[in-house]
Amino acid sequence: VVAVVAVAVLVGARSAAADNRPVVIWHGMGDTCCNPFSMGMVQKKIEKTLPGIYVKSIEIGTSTGEDEIAGFFGNVNTQLETVCEQLKQDPKLANGFNALGFSQGGQFLRAYVERCNSPPVYNLITFGGQHMGVAEIPHCEWTNSTLCELMAEALGVGAYVDGIRELSVQAQYFRSSYDYQKYLEKNIFLADINNENEQKNATYKKNLISLNKLVLIQFTEDTMVIPRASEYFGSFKNGAMAEVIPMRQHPIYTEDWIGLKELDSNNKIVEMACHGDHMQFTMEYLVDNVVKVFLDN
Repeated sequence: VVAVVAVAVLVGARSAAADNRPVVIWHGMGDTCCNPFSMGMVQKKIEKTLPGIYVKSIEIGTSTGEDEIAGFFGNVNTQLETVCEQLKQDPKLANGFNALGFSQGGQFLRAYVERCNSPPVYNLITFGGQHMGVAEIPHCEWTNSTLCELMAEALGVGAYVDGIRELSVQAQYFRSSYDYQKYLEKNIFLADINNENEQKNATYKKNLISLNKLVLIQFTEDTMVIPRASEYFGSFKNGAMAEVIPMRQHPIYTEDWIGLKELDSNNKIVEMACHGDHMQFTMEYLVDNVVKVFLDN
């Protein structure tokens, strides 16, 4: 009898794990979908912790080489359209999924929620996402130095210059605190998904407030994302790079351009800290704070 009960418990546990919502991962700059030392490791850890779960790691292009290049060069709007179609065509995702975005993958997955969300996202977790952009060129440590230096050279010419603003991925979320008006006029991605333009897209708010949880993880010693408050939807005050406007004092929240205020009023925003520099987290942190809390459902 004891043996039968033990088997039943084991089978039940496996069945529960197999019933977990799938997980979609989008990597950051300089990474790839399947790097065994980064996203590949993350995927395996999730699969080991929740046996039977389906994990899809987003790849742009037809190879990891193309995927890495796409993290630096390309039109994010076009990439997002491709990803929307990829996810829509995957039958294993048909009933929805949890989404885990790393670095720039965080704001890209948020854009997926706002613009597509078919199939729908349940919990959106972003690790060091630049939701309010960056005010400085990201440094090239921990990335492909050749590609990153080409990106930095292009941004050095100007993030809002025709030909660069459509080509450099990082230019598409570069948010100058000294020339906000030009940012609004020339930026082709971030200003839109943040509903910063005069004409607001009501669908963006409608889709974002459909989330069960929006989890924002900030790296406490981040030297890559300037300002690091961007990871919590904060930004520099216009005309300066010293004073930071936190999310709850920012018009994106107070005027509820994309639904942050409504999410917050319903206790659906979770802000977490990860001690260390950009993307410097352990698998233990991932499992204890994210997988077991936000993906086991």
